[in-house]
Amino acid sequence: MCKAVIAITLVACAWALPPQPTNGWKRTNCGSPASQPNTDIITEWGKQVNPDTVKTMFGYPRPQMYRKQYHENLNGLWEFQEAQEGQTPAFGTTLEDQILVPFPVESCLSGLVNKSNTLNVPPTYQHMWYRTLFDGSKCSKYWTPSAKSRCILHFGAVDWQTDVYVNGLYAGSHTGGYDGFSFDVTDSLSSDDTQDEIFVVVHDPSNLGPQPFGKQRISAMYNPGGDTYTPSSGIWQTVWVEAVPPEYIESLTISADTEFVTVRPNTNVPNNRPVKVEVWDNGKVIASGTGTANFELAVKVPSPKLWSPESPFLYNMTVTLENPSVADYVDSYFGMRTVELKSVDGTTRPVLNGKFRFFAGFLDQSWWPDGQYTAPGDEALAFDLKATKQLYGMNMIRLHQKVNSEQWYYIADTLGIVIFQDMVQHYGDGASIPEERYYWHDLKAMIDGRGNHPSIIQWETFNEGDMVKHFNATNVVEWTRKYDPTRLVDTNSGGPANNLKVGQVNDIHDYPWPKDPKPSPTQYAMVGEFGGLGAFVAGHMWTTNGCFAYDKSATPQVQADTYVNMTENLIKVRNDVSASVYTQTTDLERECDGFLNYDRTNKFSDAQTAAIATANQKLIGTPI
Repeated sequence: MCKAVIAITLVACAWALPPQPTNGWKRTNCGSPASQPNTDIITEWGKQVNPDTVKTMFGYPRPQMYRKQYHENLNGLWEFQEAQEGQTPAFGTTLEDQILVPFPVESCLSGLVNKSNTLNVPPTYQHMWYRTLFDGSKCSKYWTPSAKSRCILHFGAVDWQTDVYVNGLYAGSHTGGYDGFSFDVTDSLSSDDTQDEIFVVVHDPSNLGPQPFGKQRISAMYNPGGDTYTPSSGIWQTVWVEAVPPEYIESLTISADTEFVTVRPNTNVPNNRPVKVEVWDNGKVIASGTGTANFELAVKVPSPKLWSPESPFLYNMTVTLENPSVADYVDSYFGMRTVELKSVDGTTRPVLNGKFRFFAGFLDQSWWPDGQYTAPGDEALAFDLKATKQLYGMNMIRLHQKVNSEQWYYIADTLGIVIFQDMVQHYGDGASIPEERYYWHDLKAMIDGRGNHPSIIQWETFNEGDMVKHFNATNVVEWTRKYDPTRLVDTNSGGPANNLKVGQVNDIHDYPWPKDPKPSPTQYAMVGEFGGLGAFVAGHMWTTNGCFAYDKSATPQVQADTYVNMTENLIKVRNDVSASVYTQTTDLERECDGFLNYDRTNKFSDAQTAAIATANQKLIGTPI
């Protein structure tokens, strides 16, 4: 069993690391093309990225379903080429450029050079090809001849529509920019030890399309401003391959309350195959149960240790698909907790494990100056989360219009940070109208793909007026509550459908100062966004032409003092309000209202940081 899967160490287990060529790769400027001269803002982790390090900087991408058998990280230099709609893929042909996977096309770490003009920034394309070679024989020959392994090719996320071919044979398609997908490519691999070709065809219209795309805007490439940002097209999470036995576990669905952990092993075999679940604590099996594949199995946990921000305890778990030939087993983890609405001293509150604590946190866009959607490694991912709790004294993050890699939620699980998870929006109508089928696909995929994580306690189905007018919000909320009854549902953070009172949150946005939304017997009160204070720090901005903020602060000291005063205002209305979300964790592009600069340096002195953390702890911890 890979014990490190639950350890604080972020690289869960060792990867197979074949050598990668470094020829031809060089990052472009990490800054705005509108700046004169061009800026170059890069994080300390981005400086470490190159084709030789990119594999080790990203850990095992599926920490709740780890197999210790053969797996290989395919991040690194891939061939790349702009394509045209309907163009026949050029199998077996060297493509024109190189790109560093898993960084998006438009990121400076992709290494792509914009050939259409003289600006030192990457391009953006609607149609693109990726190509790489790998040794499929290591995967297909992992098991004994009597139990030949299946070879599964995984993509963490690709924005937006993807067709995958192996050795010119069609492997499968996927639509959706935020959820992972996999294909069994065993039968497409070569029969000898020659290299196998992976060819990926991607179409991403960004904000010109009908799909949810969040804050991405093509216009931000050349006319940046406000609260929309550079797109992140193509592959933007880890690509990897693993060997599985002929009968194997495809995914796990996990939920845990304060007594039981319930597991459904979803497999590629009939329902009569036996499965076993073992729960581990401190290296010992403390509970177990048996059942059948593709059905839920509940295991009672003795003397349960509950997950909370104050004590984020996680149990290890092994799930085994029994087979007389070769059994398949995966290592996983879970946290035990319940989330519900209760009346606490006459006020409706969100309670975790029966206890109310105030949730104070950041609005987090999770954007990077060097990787755009993709943080430059797992240590970079961890930094934002650690800063939220350990630097600024908060206990919650509202992840805004983005779904992150599973590693991000794993880190939140281990640190004890509560997550309010946004459903990604079609942000503004722009050149297209959102299509319901894409929204519904992405909503279900988000819950299926991230629903095992105990840190997520609330889904945000809509944000402001971005796309809610195109939907029946009541139906969306009712479906979401039924599909996942283990979490709260916020109808429309700061938007018109909030007034329908069908969700479990009365969520208002107030800039810059937080006000006093009122709870009701069926809803708790939340300030879903406030703040937006911006002190602009020279030398740390993505553009030299100034920044946007909801309320400009002359200095970081003024920003820190104003924020402390805002928390005092929130304390005064705590009899009504149960949660508050400050905009935001970091500066990004031409929006400079973060506590951290875009390059992840702290805006504040040690004394200012301590004052902010003390104010947040007072807000969270003061008795009602």
